[in-house]
Amino acid sequence: MLDVAAAFEGFAIPVFVCPESRNLEQPRELMDEFGVLCDIAGLDLGDAVARLRACAPDAIVTYNDYQLETTAVLAAELGLPFHSLDVVRGLTRKHLQRELLNACGASAIPTRLVGDRASAMRAFAEIGGPAVLKPNVGTGSRSTYRIRDPEELRDACAEIFPQGEGATHEGFVLEREIPGDRGSGPWGDYVSVESAIQGGRIEHMAVIGKFPLAKPFRESGSFLPAALAERDRKAVLDIATLALQGLGVSVGVCHTEIKLSPQGPQVIEVNGRLGGLVNDLLTRTGELNAVEIAARLALGDEDAPTGIDAWEPNQVSFVFAKAPPVEATQLLSLRGADDLQAMPEISRVMVQQEPGARIDWRQGRLAHTYVCYGATRTHDDLARLLTTMDNTVQVAYK
Repeated sequence: MLDVAAAFEGFAIPVFVCPESRNLEQPRELMDEFGVLCDIAGLDLGDAVARLRACAPDAIVTYNDYQLETTAVLAAELGLPFHSLDVVRGLTRKHLQRELLNACGASAIPTRLVGDRASAMRAFAEIGGPAVLKPNVGTGSRSTYRIRDPEELRDACAEIFPQGEGATHEGFVLEREIPGDRGSGPWGDYVSVESAIQGGRIEHMAVIGKFPLAKPFRESGSFLPAALAERDRKAVLDIATLALQGLGVSVGVCHTEIKLSPQGPQVIEVNGRLGGLVNDLLTRTGELNAVEIAARLALGDEDAPTGIDAWEPNQVSFVFAKAPPVEATQLLSLRGADDLQAMPEISRVMVQQEPGARIDWRQGRLAHTYVCYGATRTHDDLARLLTTMDNTVQVAYK
């Protein structure tokens, strides 16, 4: 919230709209202090629109996946530019999105929507493995499984599709895993592209590198710029453009994850908002502030997008997250995290789990043990720092 207020300073007054939210605590007192608070929790659509209209907003934007649909509805009622509801469905429903990506050539991945064990087993028989099983709606690597054989699928279904009277569960997507095209080095086999779109014009702000995924598919951090050859970078940008066009995105900021496969880059997924922690990387690596850019795009500022070739990163910024093993159920001890803070390349260390904390890998990024922020001069320096960090911190799990 504070980064939004800081990004808006000097050109806009933020109106913080607070709907019902099961996924995020709303710091209402701070919102009221640093902007205008518009609390619509518990209101029906008509009353919510009336309350927001009284604030006379000139534009609307969200930085949260779970609020995309609410924002689209409010934007339509108020006549403000934003993703249409159809576009939002393509951005938030993974099965629909995969069908759209396959249709436009941004991927070629068999996909099935499953709702119980029987449909999941049928889908696996049709598309084969290895496959990925993940929520149809979800973020942050939550409850994402790698499925290599029917036994692994049965085990996963026992967790996500509970049996018994009154049992309810969400829909999942089963799709063929996209193979990677990188070895076991310090970099992951996928990247993300951060894009600014206005009036259908697409400009890419950055290609962000990724550290290798923790099993099964949990993110362990990012770095900017990505360690890509120019030919590979161009191919990645081209496929990101194709994906955004195929999904019909015409305004806003999007985060596109792309796998570096042997057959060329293929889109993993597109998010209709800024990528998590991306703005921190952008502001520390160069002069871009993507939170501000998203707001300026919403306001119709034609000079807001900044192309990827219009700025030169002056360092390699990174965010590294330590993910627990899949089998871990409790953090027993954490030693050496304070020593990381003393390293000149590291600017901040956030310990997210204290000894004794219960661990569940299915929580995705919420289960990270600690997170480090920092910067190095080169990619080689970053690779060496990762080794030093790994040798410095000792973590024990139950």
